[in-house]
Amino acid sequence: MPDKAWKAFERRIAKSLGTERTPLSGGASRHTRSDTLHPELFVECKLRAHSPTYIWFNVTQAWAKEEKKIPVVALHQRGARTTLALIDWRLFLKLWEAYTKTKRVTHD
Repeated sequence: MPDKAWKAFERRIAKSLGTERTPLSGGASRHTRSDTLHPELFVECKLRAHSPTYIWFNVTQAWAKEEKKIPVVALHQRGARTTLALIDWRLFLKLWEAYTKTKRVTHD
C-alpha cells in the first residue's frame, strides 16, 4: 500500500537532509518528536491543502523575482519573542550545507 501523502512528504524532507523519517513520528516515537532522525535539526513537517503563508510567500517571490532578489517573508506575532523567516526549502538546504561546511572547518 502506498504511503499517505504526509508520510511521503516527511520522507522527502528527511531524505533532502540526508536522514530518515522518524518511525511513529510525534508523541508515539521512542526516538524523538521530530519528524526526522536528523542529529542536529528538529524538523516538524506540515502538509496542508491551503495555507495563508503560501499566499504571502508567492506574492513576495513574484516581487523579488522582478527585482532579481531572494524572497524572504518575516513573520512575527505580537508579543512573541521570536521572528520567523520563511524561505524556499532549496535555499534552506543551501544555507544548511554552507553552515555545516563552516562548522567543520572551524571545529576540525
